[in-house]
Parts: sequence; C-alpha cells; structure tokens
Amino acid sequence: MGELNLVGCIGFAGNVVHGVVTHPDREHIIYPLGCNIVVQKIAGKRAQSFLQGHTDFVTCIAVSQSGRYVASGQQTHQGFEADIIIWDFQSRQELRRFKLHKVKVQALAFSPSDMFLASLGGVDDGQLAMWDVDNGKALCSARTRDGRGGQALTVAFCNHNDSTWWG
Repeated sequence: MGELNLVGCIGFAGNVVHGVVTHPDREHIIYPLGCNIVVQKIAGKRAQSFLQGHTDFVTCIAVSQSGRYVASGQQTHQGFEADIIIWDFQSRQELRRFKLHKVKVQALAFSPSDMFLASLGGVDDGQLAMWDVDNGKALCSARTRDGRGGQALTVAFCNHNDSTWWG
C-alpha cells in the first residue's frame, strides 16, 4: 500500500490560544491543525505546506523573531512526556526534539536572539524550562506554582533582552 501524503487542508478549529501566528516575513501564517502545523502563504499565489512530526494534538506554537525557527508543543497521555519540536522554517524540517513536560506543553517563546526557547508545562506539570536552541539541552527548570491554586498559562521574553522573561 502506498503512502498517503497531505496535500491541503480546509479549516481551522481555533482551540489553541494564540494559535495563529504571522511569520516575520509577513507572507505566511502558521497555525496548528490536529497533530500538524500548517504554513500558509498569504501573499501572492496562496499555497500550503505542513510541518509533520507530532504524535498528538499540537497545543502551542511560537515563531522566532528572525523567522528562522518555528517551535511547536503537543499534548500526550497521562504519565508520558510531551514533545516540543523546533523546525527550520526555510526547509520545513525538524531540527530538534525535546521532552521534559508531563502530559502537555502549555506555551513556548523564543528569546530575541533565537538562542533560547522557554517552555511551560500544563497543569499536570507546572514547570518552566529554558532550552539552548543550538545544542538542544535544557539549561534549567523551575516550578511555576506554589500548590495553593493557580498556574502560569503563558511565557514571553522582553523584546530586546534574552535575560528578561516572565511566565
């Protein structure tokens, strides 16, 4: 039996918070659809390409300020670690795959220089992690809740400083 290739898609569920991102080139939008990420050209002749590699629903996406990288996180089943994938935007190829957060990756953010990726785990995880994009190593992680309720839902860097961020 031959391989079935995704050629195009119609639709957008809108289930992912901040799920539609405009690429810095202002010619593409990027959004999750199931376990895929759609890269849609919106300038000139419209076309779609797909980032495929997740095994469950994509829960968050981020695009680096330079536009070089796209990151995506997913959900998985109880007791398992959820994948984070960093993609090369130009080639549409997977560059790195990280695993640390339990069940769900809630949010992702690239640093202004593209050197770091911050990831935030979901309610079952409660961890904020900082990754080195070049070597794929986790630099540090910390809990984001104190056990009395509430949790962080997003993470962001300041626009011009790799060392200032919040979750």
